[in-house]
Amino acid sequence: MKILKLISVILIVALGCRPSYSQNMDVNTLMRIQDTRTPFMNSTMNGVSFSAYVMAPAVPLAMLGVGLATSNSSFTMAGLQIGAGILLTTATTMAMKSLFHRPRPYDSYPGELHPLQYEKSYSFPSGHTSVAFATATSLSLQMRKWYVAVPAFLWAVTVGYSRMYLGVHYPSDVLVGALVGVASAYITYKIQEIVKPDVQVPLLKFSF
Repeated sequence: MKILKLISVILIVALGCRPSYSQNMDVNTLMRIQDTRTPFMNSTMNGVSFSAYVMAPAVPLAMLGVGLATSNSSFTMAGLQIGAGILLTTATTMAMKSLFHRPRPYDSYPGELHPLQYEKSYSFPSGHTSVAFATATSLSLQMRKWYVAVPAFLWAVTVGYSRMYLGVHYPSDVLVGALVGVASAYITYKIQEIVKPDVQVPLLKFSF
């Protein structure tokens, strides 16, 4: 039932985020963000955006590597689940891009919005944001500690913001990308629970 609710939320938000419904808010938000650009932030946001497609494969591969090297099935299963969540969110995002065919902001408003980079694919939803949130959600489910979840989601949120800052996505693209990522991670985690329940990745314990 929880999975069906997540899918329902994504569909409702996706339909509500079509250009005819949210374009004015999207464009106004991007113009305000555009006005805050500085050379330092331009470089920083480029790096943050790039990190999404570095961390997405690095995290599950690291988990798998540790699991195989130490014969620890918890790490191995975690790596497989995180990888599966990223694959699912990537496939879902690509399918939605093909379905909605939403142009990039700078293609629709060339005189008003000036991107710092250009993309060839459609805009809706944000692929960088979806893989970042899939990674963060999976890590938080596998390692249920605040010192894992907080930095993971702060990173994911910053990735989403970077996509707007660079001028390649509308806020609604980022919002739905985040929802797709969270849902994909949750679905694959629930599948893992069915296949191999009671798996928990061992963590260092901190006391404050």
